[in-house]
Amino acid sequence: MAEKRLKSLDSMEKAELLRQVQMHQFSMHDLALYLDTHPTDSEALDALLMHREAYEKAADAYVKRFGALCKEQVERENGWAAWSNTPFPWEKEAN
Repeated sequence: MAEKRLKSLDSMEKAELLRQVQMHQFSMHDLALYLDTHPTDSEALDALLMHREAYEKAADAYVKRFGALCKEQVERENGWAAWSNTPFPWEKEAN
């Protein structure tokens, strides 16, 4: 019973971290598109930099806890096999 509860908490934490990563990633993309047409908007640039910092923090937390989200996050100690022999992040969500 306790193991099931821990697994449920892990799933909730994983989902929340992934949601944070995706939210900040979307915001950065959206702000970058806006800045393409409004390059002097310093508030938009500040927002982009804030979302980038939050994205990096959330992505680092996710990677440390649950593994790489993309191949650029593969770490030396885990090796490439850890990335290529495990399900992709979207496949992990189904489990």
